[in-house]
Amino acid sequence: MLTTAFFVKLLSVVLQYGILFLLLYFVYLLLKFMRQDISGMDNTVHRDTSLKEAVITIAEAEDKSMEGRRFAFTDALSIGRGDENDITLNDTYVSHHHAVITLVNNLYVIEDLHSVNHTYVNGQILEGSAYLQTGDLIRIGLVTFRFER
Repeated sequence: MLTTAFFVKLLSVVLQYGILFLLLYFVYLLLKFMRQDISGMDNTVHRDTSLKEAVITIAEAEDKSMEGRRFAFTDALSIGRGDENDITLNDTYVSHHHAVITLVNNLYVIEDLHSVNHTYVNGQILEGSAYLQTGDLIRIGLVTFRFER
């Protein structure tokens, strides 16, 4: 009788610690997967863009809440006051269809679409179109973008 009670008690302790071990292992796996997700998000936000992708970031704007917004694109990006543009700027100095950035022969080209108030690249009025390089500043109306590739 003593041995049976001993084995029942031993089995009870083993099962209790086994369940505790499984619970701790589950928490460990959960934390591991959460850490991977968080580090994966950081990599996508700060990763370098591929050769077929570019990003323009709002560096300065009259509306301070817009600053820091990033717009990633691959083939083309239109900027203007009209709702059909990829980036819509609610600014009276911006034309309905103001400018477009397109991928041409693996290089990005910005073109002013005959806007009234011009497009500026690195402080110079854009005459027609120009190739963009990383770090170029594009000013359209009261918004300044930084081009990144």
